[in-house]
Amino acid sequence: MMLSSFLAFSQGAKVTSKQAITQDVATDALKYSDNSKEEEITLNGKDVLISGNENKITFKGSIGKIVITGKNNDITIVSVKQIIVPGSGNFVSWEKSDNAGGKPVIQDKGGYNNIERRSDNAMDRSDN
Repeated sequence: MMLSSFLAFSQGAKVTSKQAITQDVATDALKYSDNSKEEEITLNGKDVLISGNENKITFKGSIGKIVITGKNNDITIVSVKQIIVPGSGNFVSWEKSDNAGGKPVIQDKGGYNNIERRSDNAMDRSDN
């Protein structure tokens, strides 16, 4: 009887975790888990998952979807379709999007994140 109660509960339970969020990116996504690095990466439409912390990364080319679960990253993106940030303290700037209206879909699920369109006189984390 207890097993059937457990099964009934587990089948109806909704689990939300960072693992569920990582499943949102394509299987061939770039997975970046380093910490405290500074890099420039060129992509051509791939998804990106950043689980590392305190990185400064510039993405040239285009990104499909970027998911940032890490903390305190400074991310600059030339072109992106979707930005999802469940992490906290991240600074994300983007220049353009192929989406209608020229803006990416943005979901800020974390805390203390700054996600904005980059302009010619835009600041980065070091300017704050």
